[in-house]
Amino acid sequence: MNDVFVYGTLCHKPLLDLVAGGPVETVPATMPGFSVCWAQGASYPLICATDGSEARGLLLRNLTGRQRDRLDFYEACFNYSVADIAVMTSEGTEPAACYVASKRDHTCGDVWNLEDWVVKWSVMTMRAAEEVMMSFTHETPAEVGARFPTIRMRASAYAAAQANPSALTPSGLSASDVVSHKRTVPYANYFAVDEHDLSFTRHNGAPSEVVNRATFMAADAVIVLPYDPVRDRVLLVEQFRAGPYFRGDSHCWALEPVAGRIDPGETAIDAAMREAKEEARLKITKLIPVNRGYPSPGCSSEYYHLFVGICDLPDHIAGIAGEEAEAEDIRSHLFSFDRLMDMVDNDQISTQPTCLLALWLSRARDGLRTTG
Repeated sequence: MNDVFVYGTLCHKPLLDLVAGGPVETVPATMPGFSVCWAQGASYPLICATDGSEARGLLLRNLTGRQRDRLDFYEACFNYSVADIAVMTSEGTEPAACYVASKRDHTCGDVWNLEDWVVKWSVMTMRAAEEVMMSFTHETPAEVGARFPTIRMRASAYAAAQANPSALTPSGLSASDVVSHKRTVPYANYFAVDEHDLSFTRHNGAPSEVVNRATFMAADAVIVLPYDPVRDRVLLVEQFRAGPYFRGDSHCWALEPVAGRIDPGETAIDAAMREAKEEARLKITKLIPVNRGYPSPGCSSEYYHLFVGICDLPDHIAGIAGEEAEAEDIRSHLFSFDRLMDMVDNDQISTQPTCLLALWLSRARDGLRTTG
């Protein structure tokens, strides 16, 4: 049996064709005695036994062996297994295979709505699926599934960039002036490297030659400088950083503001509040946006949302915190505003977002101390 019944996200034809590696023949079908529901608290669907209902989906017909292998690989990455079922089509009852999740790992929530999913999750899911399917024949589903949370974070950053791009430069040139001739991902784990052979429009209007460019791919991040306007002090956290260590810097513990990755479906503000609590046990009363942008656009996709966070910073707030599950060992320190600026002026701060936020604070400090 090579016909497959799909429901939920794979009913989105662009995703289905991407995963299958080309157009697929489909017919509407239903699975009596079941319904399609959101997985509780998640962004994907489940098929759940429900008396008197029918799960609506698509029957994929005449799949090639390679298309079926690709579909099996994609679903196995998320620990879905294949079950033999019967579906109803306009031609009557037909046998089919169906991908189902383990009941132990999932709980059925509200009734699934494909249109709602397309609006909120389709761009991210398509981008994640591209990276997943690049691993087809090269990695096992278990290997891809183990790193899927980081794939999803990178895909979420891509979706955020599509929805809210940065400022247009004076030339007016944009992504439509770039042609990617070939894309590969030579390395992917917690971070990834994206490599393209590409050409772009020059400032004189002529196309460039094809050049090879590689970029360090990361999730979007928030950076928050906690500031107490009453005590006129800030909090910085100290932790080991792999970047300085790999560069050969013997001083590989860094002083930084609170920072962390933005999870898929999370806003920058939500992430800033969460990270302040996780890294420094802080409750931010007011978040002030300072800047958003790329710290190193020549080689990295990393994108920062910078904030100053107004909060209470008594003496006892400093200490050791962090998420043990993420192997974080973070120590927080309190510094007066004057001491912070002295460190900036005397090259004692090696992280440039810290300096940027300190300089912004130096301009806004009087107003913040007046208004709190």
